[in-house]
Amino acid sequence: MTASLRARLAGGERLLAIFNLIPATEIIELVAIAGFDVVIVDMEHGPHELSDVRQAILAAEAAGLHTVVRVRTSAAASIGAVLDLGANGVLVPQIESAEHAVRAVRAARFAPRGERGANPWVRAARYGQRENWFATADDDVATLVMVEGRAALTELPEILAVPGLDAIFLGPMDLSHSLGVPGQIDHPSVVDRLESAVRLAAGHGVATGLFAPGVGRAAHWWGRGAGLVASGVDTEVIRSAMSGATAAAHSAAAGRPATA
Repeated sequence: MTASLRARLAGGERLLAIFNLIPATEIIELVAIAGFDVVIVDMEHGPHELSDVRQAILAAEAAGLHTVVRVRTSAAASIGAVLDLGANGVLVPQIESAEHAVRAVRAARFAPRGERGANPWVRAARYGQRENWFATADDDVATLVMVEGRAALTELPEILAVPGLDAIFLGPMDLSHSLGVPGQIDHPSVVDRLESAVRLAAGHGVATGLFAPGVGRAAHWWGRGAGLVASGVDTEVIRSAMSGATAAAHSAAAGRPATA
C-alpha cells in the first residue's frame, strides 16, 4: 500500500470495504483476493477479541489490505488498543454529539493533539524501531465515527467541525429504525437523510463512508460523493453463495433422472 488509508480518504478515492465478523485469517485473505480495498474488523457485532484483531491485521498487511477496526465502545482504552496493534483506522460507534466525536478523535491522537496512551514498543511502532513514531503516527491513523440515528444527524454540523475527524460512517440500518421504517434502507426518508449527510460532510471537507449492501448500491453512493462504501458482511456473502450453490445443484438434479 503506497498511501495511508487516511490520505486516501482525504483524497476522495472510491474505496470498497466489507465488514468482517468471522475471526479467521483465511477470511481476510479471501477479502483481499476478491479485490476489496478495506476490511472492517467488527468487534461491536462480531466475536473478535484483541488476539483475533491482531491476526486480522497481520493477514491484511501481508495482502495489501487496509484494516479498520470497529471497536465495541468509544472508550479511549479500546481505541488505543487496536491502534497499538497496527490498525490503519478506527471506527467508533455510539457517536451522537460533537463532544462524543471530540473524545473519539483525541483517543486516537497523541499529545498535544490528543490523549492516546504513549508506548513506543508496541507493534504499530515496530516494537521501538519506527523512527519519530510519536511525531508521525497521527498522520497515518484514520478516525471514523458512526452516525446512525436522529440525534447524531441533528448534531451533524457540529460533529463535522471537530478537528482531526477524518470521516463519518453512516449506518442506514440503525437510521431506518430511528425513522420508523425498520430495515428499509432504501426507503426515501432514509436515502434523503443519507444523501443530505454526504453533501454536508463534503462541504466540511470530511470524507463519508457508509454501509450499502447489495448490487448497485456502491455505485449509487460513490456517485453521490461517498468515498468508503461497505458493500456487505462476510457472513451474509458466504451464506448467500452457499445457498446459491445448493439451489443450483438441486435445480440441476431436478431435471435429470435418478441413477442407481
